[in-house]
Amino acid sequence: MRLIKGHTTSNGAFTEMEYDPLEQWPASEQESNTQSQHVQERQDHEVGNSNHKDAAPDSPSPTTKKMSLASIWWLEGISFLLVVVMVGALVGTVQPYQGQPLPRWPYSLSINTIVAFYTEVMRAAMILVLGQCLSQLKWSWFTQPRPLHHMEHYDNASRGPWGSVGLLWAIRLKAILPSLGAIMMILSLLLVPFTQQIVQFYPCTFPDTTLNASIPKTNYAHVGTSHHIGAVQSSIDPKVQGLMNLGIYDEEPKQVSPNCQTGNCTFNEVYHVSGWCANCEDISNQIAIVPDGGELGPNFTLPSGLAAAAGDRTFVMGMGGSGIQAIRAAYNETTRTNETNKFEPSAWSSRGYGAAQCRIDPCIRSYTSVVKGGNLTEVLVNITSHVWNLSNIWYGAIDVPCLNAAEEQALRNAGYEFDRETTPWLGYNLTGAAKTAFNPTVLNDTQTTIRPECIYQTDYIQVNSLFEYLVGLFAGQVTYGSYVDGPAILQTIFAEGNVTFASVNGAFDRLAQALTVWSRENDGGNATGLVYRSDTCVNARWGWLAYPLSLVLGTIVFLVWTIDHTRKNLGSRQDYKSSPLALLFHRLGSAGAEGPTSNISSSSELQERAKRMRVVFEGTDDVWRFTEVDPDYTSGSTKTSLTL
Repeated sequence: MRLIKGHTTSNGAFTEMEYDPLEQWPASEQESNTQSQHVQERQDHEVGNSNHKDAAPDSPSPTTKKMSLASIWWLEGISFLLVVVMVGALVGTVQPYQGQPLPRWPYSLSINTIVAFYTEVMRAAMILVLGQCLSQLKWSWFTQPRPLHHMEHYDNASRGPWGSVGLLWAIRLKAILPSLGAIMMILSLLLVPFTQQIVQFYPCTFPDTTLNASIPKTNYAHVGTSHHIGAVQSSIDPKVQGLMNLGIYDEEPKQVSPNCQTGNCTFNEVYHVSGWCANCEDISNQIAIVPDGGELGPNFTLPSGLAAAAGDRTFVMGMGGSGIQAIRAAYNETTRTNETNKFEPSAWSSRGYGAAQCRIDPCIRSYTSVVKGGNLTEVLVNITSHVWNLSNIWYGAIDVPCLNAAEEQALRNAGYEFDRETTPWLGYNLTGAAKTAFNPTVLNDTQTTIRPECIYQTDYIQVNSLFEYLVGLFAGQVTYGSYVDGPAILQTIFAEGNVTFASVNGAFDRLAQALTVWSRENDGGNATGLVYRSDTCVNARWGWLAYPLSLVLGTIVFLVWTIDHTRKNLGSRQDYKSSPLALLFHRLGSAGAEGPTSNISSSSELQERAKRMRVVFEGTDDVWRFTEVDPDYTSGSTKTSLTL
């Protein structure tokens, strides 16, 4: 089915016409009558002037000489193909760098520069297609009577968005095909901003495999022993003593210094350290409250004999039981009403008294850590304390997941029984340091086939020397009354009467941490991690590509529709498009009085013809025109041959 329009001529015949997308629907009955009158006048004029053959050349008329569609639209087809290629190039350039650092191209070219280049080429090719199609449509437009100023509107529309606005205003959107082209031309203005939104940048960190990150660790816990001073006892280096003391004075625990060149590193795999751990127990329930009838209140005594009383002996520390004991005494209303052996399970501060017992023992500390912005965050994942086997004076344990198949079998052959899946640590008897006892072929109490990195150790000399040092360090009392007196270490823990079990436990934790840090940093072992480089990464927001793709789709629809219209309309079966020569060779005039006209339908033929002509734009009697002149024409000469 097709849409038919028609009109009746003066002789009663009905002339039918197929619907044309360029047809401008009349706005009123008067306009319809006017158009019908123009058509009738043109037909009458053509009949009345059928014998005026001298006004046109002898060759076939332009309406009968046709060109192939390929010869008319080859340039636009190539241009549209270039548009598609640029879209593919944009996607192909950006996609490989999605979530990756910015590429480092020669001559400092940025990805935005390349995207901008693709976009400009895409827009230029798109505008060429749209402009040439609009230019070609004007020739079909004037196969019907139209206002002559539409010629200028079409010409301006083919040049850019502003002219397209003028064309839409002139034809009032009543012609679908040129309106579509004008709208597409206007929308092309937003092509560049939308494509620039596709690429977004954000700060990121990225692994740098050319650098190595490391953090100190040790498989041997030591305390800096120096001179032998007794049975299985040595003195501790004064520098290490100072570090342990600082661990108590400082509110923040000591940390190791990682090797992280960029300030951003990760140590995601759990690494183990042979170090030291504090073990404290609240033994307030062991205190015996013995009234003495004095104003200062009762005595507070532990089973070990360590005793305190408000005033001269408010806070006392010393050896007791299996560790270092601390006892706090205060005389308040709660204590006064409970001067019995009855224990009150409440906080030290509200109860008025309290006691703790602490030790620092060898342990295996398991960590993960991260360095961000140069700041280390080391997370203590686990503490393993009761796994050591004591052989002679040596403490030993094996990291079972570290073992290979041969090492695992060698241990089983030596009589060790364990389940690899459920036993992370295995007590190990080895008399000697693992580094010196390693022998690839012998496994006994003095030699081992187990790699040293799988064995964690310390020795009884380290343990006993540390204990004896701590006994001397924490021996004394704090007087708290009209004045405060006592060792600085004890005053720091006492904190002017604000001592609690948590603060005692914290002091021993910080001391153990400081000693472990010194041990790690003076062994030479390291755990390795990943170095991350701060960079700027690319994020492709492909949603913004929808607009350019819509323009591409609209352009191909407009091009195909225009080509189809060209195929059906004889008035546009030529490739004049935007050529100004076509207007010069097809003069304006009434039917039968046009003057010399051309039947050339190819713009290339027009150009060849124009190359052989010389013209001058001159005015005669205030009338300006292009006039063809002889080759030897000079300014002021009157020798002319043809007026265009």
